[in-house]
Amino acid sequence: MPEITGDMKIADVVRRWPETGDVFNRKGCQDIGPGMARIMTVRNAARMEGVALAPLLDELNRVIARASPHDA
Repeated sequence: MPEITGDMKIADVVRRWPETGDVFNRKGCQDIGPGMARIMTVRNAARMEGVALAPLLDELNRVIARASPHDA
């Protein structure tokens, strides 16, 4: 099963698993525009927003684990 890591770009994560956008929004990352999302990693976004990386990754990976098999 695929797994989201801190080194992945936000835009890549949201493009592959659109449902993760809700998690990023809840964690305060909604102000990251499309241009920044293409270059910003999940780790950098967490640091910038003052969010602990491990719980963010746990939540993101729980979301994608519930996704349909064709989405993963």
